[in-house]
Amino acid sequence: MPGTRSGALPRALRRAGLALLLLVTALSLARAPVSRAAEPNAADQGPGQPDGTVAHCFDGDTLKLRDRRVVRLAGIDAPELGRGQTQPQYYAREAKAELERLATGRQVALLAAGVNDHDRHGRLVAELRLADGRSLNELMVASGAAFFYPHRDLGPEFQERLRDLQAQAIHERRGLWAHLLSLPLARETYVGNRASLRFFPVNCPEARHIKPRNRIHFGTLMDAFLAGYAPARICVFWPEAR
Repeated sequence: MPGTRSGALPRALRRAGLALLLLVTALSLARAPVSRAAEPNAADQGPGQPDGTVAHCFDGDTLKLRDRRVVRLAGIDAPELGRGQTQPQYYAREAKAELERLATGRQVALLAAGVNDHDRHGRLVAELRLADGRSLNELMVASGAAFFYPHRDLGPEFQERLRDLQAQAIHERRGLWAHLLSLPLARETYVGNRASLRFFPVNCPEARHIKPRNRIHFGTLMDAFLAGYAPARICVFWPEAR
């Protein structure tokens, strides 16, 4: 073509072809379905409930906010205070007092700790963080006022933190561990259920129903807790308050 430098036309065609290819690719990606592997995990969604102020502590693991919401601290359990003719368990009063000291009148952020944010009793289940960023769930376990309570619905990283804090509290005999692990019951054997992550006294009738593939034996009470198992709510061995 007169007046056109040699090679200019092929280069222009190549640039036009590249632009067309990029446009087609972008349109294809826009129409493509989102991969489920790229979707965020429910346990990582962040806070699903508004902040609140703690009004009352029922015991060492459950409290009420001023807006009347009842919250169960995820991943932990504390000794029971008892009802009616049932005597309080050892360290139940101390656990409640510790949670009251840490939380009463304080504003807390409610963070999602797992898949479900309510339990079967209708209570919120969450990790509660104070204004300074500290986790009430972690503080209760670290002080030995409560123990780790594993659950399949909870995030694995959150559970690992609680389990590590419990191990430290056990080794340093903080809170309830000093007396509990000195009792004769601490030297007895226990049987755990891998499916539920709960353990029972070896003579508990319920333990006989554990399937062989799920059965695990612990030589001492401390072994069961360090393995990340929690006491079953049947065949309770926990001592009464002193």
